[in-house]
Amino acid sequence: MAEIGLGPESPPSPYERLADAQGARLLESLAPFDEGRIAQATALARSLADPALAHAALATAFARRRARTAHKFGRADQMFFTRAGYEQSSSESVARHRAARFERYARIADLCCGIGSDAIALARSTSARISAVDNDVDAITCARLNARVYGVDARIDHHLSDALRWPLACDAAFADPSRRSARGRERSSSAYQPSLRALLGRAAELPGHALAVKVAPGLRTDPDEIRQACNAPVELEFVSERGVCKEEVLWCGDLARHHGARRATVIDADGAHELDGSNQRAPSTSLQRWIGEPDAAVIRAGLIGALCERIDAHLVDVDVAYMTAERARPGTFVRWYEVIETMPFGVKRLRAALRVRDIGRLVVKTRAFPLRPEQIVALLKARGDAEAVLVCTTLRGSKTAILCRAPSAPMPT
Repeated sequence: MAEIGLGPESPPSPYERLADAQGARLLESLAPFDEGRIAQATALARSLADPALAHAALATAFARRRARTAHKFGRADQMFFTRAGYEQSSSESVARHRAARFERYARIADLCCGIGSDAIALARSTSARISAVDNDVDAITCARLNARVYGVDARIDHHLSDALRWPLACDAAFADPSRRSARGRERSSSAYQPSLRALLGRAAELPGHALAVKVAPGLRTDPDEIRQACNAPVELEFVSERGVCKEEVLWCGDLARHHGARRATVIDADGAHELDGSNQRAPSTSLQRWIGEPDAAVIRAGLIGALCERIDAHLVDVDVAYMTAERARPGTFVRWYEVIETMPFGVKRLRAALRVRDIGRLVVKTRAFPLRPEQIVALLKARGDAEAVLVCTTLRGSKTAILCRAPSAPMPT
């Protein structure tokens, strides 16, 4: 592992020892503990190892358990994690989808590589030589160990260095700046480490300005402003997995399809499904037989209008991201519910409607509504054997409750 910029005085990482026989025994002893037993797990780890090794083991053991539950990595039980590295890492499916766009490049840099999930995906999806760079000695050690787990360590060079100082002697680069600090998640791109603007400025050092940067999906991004920062065309892609919008990717230069392009990508068990279009205004109409909940990536990408046009649907209100149609067209980008009854929102009125239909199992969804789903469930105190979906929203200024038949099958996630 090269030490560039930070100096050889950097202390060795405890993760080096976690990968040996003693570390394996320590991890095995922590495997039975879930996060509800953190105190007991911590006490055991500290009785078996020094504080640094115990800390690394606890972070890895709990991350492995979370990764298994979330199906985040195929080889989670063999991988190594820092806590922050796990939380920010791309899942195997998302990283593999993104890596496919780098297929034509021979040399790729992964800046701010963290625990290495993206570097691994790039090595598995392309024939390129990968330079993985991070300024955290624990993260870069995890990245190197994880590359070994996936059998791609011979294809990846790991460097302990600052992402802004590492020389970009490559054809393209991907960057995933840290979006967390001691305060928690950072909402401003200027607080990213490194800042988004500083990373985008490095596009000029790459042939064709071929740079991609992963940012939080809730970040307000304007293609024209990003173009000024990277001096190249910019495409915005929003990616969701299991119904959650995981990230936004800023594709710059030769990696962008064209300036201002927008894409919503939904990843499920069948692979990646892509919706392209512009942020055109969607038509609205009164509620019809079906109400549709667009995938979060479609909403974030501003592609509800494009989706409505594609499947012959409308919005129920121009200010609310619910769709409606007389005939539901099954698909990846929207989840449909058949409307049973619509009424002004009122607790007594809703209780009566649920009682008449013997509805006791209720899934509540809200959008543009002052109450949270769990608050509504507590107010209604539904009792019965039947199940239903209750959509609470604001339509044309009025608080509205829409009682729907429970779907016979869940939306693909």
